[in-house]
Amino acid sequence: MKVNTKLRKASGAEKWWFERNPTFALIIFVVAVFMITDLLLGLLLITPDNTRFRLSHPYYHHGLLPDKKAIATWGPVAYPFYTNSLGMRDTGTVRVPLTTRQKRILLLGDSHTEAVGVYAEDSFYGLLKRTGGQQGIEILNGAAVSYSPKIHYLKAKYLLEQLGLETDEIWVFLDLSDLQNEIAYEAFIPRNVNPFVEFKNKLFRLLKTGSFTINRVKKIIDTKKYNRFAATVSEFDQLRGREYRNNTIELYQDFFSDFKDTELLRNPEFHGVGQWYYDSSFIQLADKGLDLGMKNINLLDSMCRQRNIRLTLCVHP
Repeated sequence: MKVNTKLRKASGAEKWWFERNPTFALIIFVVAVFMITDLLLGLLLITPDNTRFRLSHPYYHHGLLPDKKAIATWGPVAYPFYTNSLGMRDTGTVRVPLTTRQKRILLLGDSHTEAVGVYAEDSFYGLLKRTGGQQGIEILNGAAVSYSPKIHYLKAKYLLEQLGLETDEIWVFLDLSDLQNEIAYEAFIPRNVNPFVEFKNKLFRLLKTGSFTINRVKKIIDTKKYNRFAATVSEFDQLRGREYRNNTIELYQDFFSDFKDTELLRNPEFHGVGQWYYDSSFIQLADKGLDLGMKNINLLDSMCRQRNIRLTLCVHP
């Protein structure tokens, strides 16, 4: 018995795994120490960011994170910003069921309908919600900055077909800036959301706020992207670019991510879409934006007709 025990010890049969694999053990130890240190530094040094409530979306390009209570900024103006469970701006972080017995109207629009720089209660959406509530009508605000007909269609299609949202009417608010946005989004190709991608995105958002290393690397990358884009559009927004980090440029950087014509981006006239039809060199571009917008509105109209949803188009300056 004693001889067998000695033989087993000599052969290493009773050694711990770490003793038999010292290299792997060292690697695991170093990685564990790094991860623990990284998370502790993140806990101590990363300040909570209550200004992040927007997201890139694979199907409808961009939107709002659900259930957020944040502080939004538009230029120098700061104001409270709430989103509901569907990722829509609301007067509070409320849960919105996909189905309802009461009449429901879904609003789609851009920054004017999202109501940038304004308390939700004081916006025209807030007024509609308050008045509609008194009459048993639910108003949902599915708008976000720089939406245009293509995103209206994709957002509505996603809400109705993939989420299963029910609505009786859709009101779409259009304006002149849609011409430029339609051109910017022309190359965007929607991708279906799958559980793996959704999990990956949520994990990355969690790591950005918890991991010191990922947080710092992301900030460096974002700053470089911002500076590069700001330099491209500096003639368009030169004054504000010098005075402070312009949050509107930060937004436009994401919105123009699929638009590769840097010459147009550098051209101040490209950003003055209200003058396109008064400039012979931009009339063709304006016609293209109008044509793209009409095609996407027709797609939205066809989808609404198939679902017996009343579609209303509202045009404002």
